[in-house]
Amino acid sequence: MGGSKYAGNFVTEDLMPPPPAEWVKAMDDQAKEGKIVDRTMLLGIMNSIVPGCSLFAGCEILWGLPGGKPVAIEVPHSHDFDEVIGFAGTNRNYPRDLGGEIDFLMGGETHTIIKTCLIFVPKGVSHCPVVLKRIDTPIFMFEAANDPEYKKLM
Repeated sequence: MGGSKYAGNFVTEDLMPPPPAEWVKAMDDQAKEGKIVDRTMLLGIMNSIVPGCSLFAGCEILWGLPGGKPVAIEVPHSHDFDEVIGFAGTNRNYPRDLGGEIDFLMGGETHTIIKTCLIFVPKGVSHCPVVLKRIDTPIFMFEAANDPEYKKLM
């Protein structure tokens, strides 16, 4: 793809900026308690990665919980933009079955997810943590926002 007009629009490596210090500390603190998630941050795209990109999108694969304990993978926050978050099961025979169990906090309400889903989080609504309670088969996680840079309001 090198040299073509749109070669820079194809993202094949994880070029997302490092996570915030609060997130790193939260993950490190949990790991000390045996709360560990096996995950692969796949890709993200936004204006700072592809100049001119007017939205944000990111995805990862959640492989399992090697410590066998629930793990919170996010800290509570909101945004100045709408966001869509998705969780998808990977069992070819039952793709709508999540293959695990996740608690998702939004606006003070805890929602338990056991099916493949998309979640619309309106601008300004506090959400997270995302608590991975069980991962039986890998889960594909996706987020997208109508903003060229992904910024959290703590």
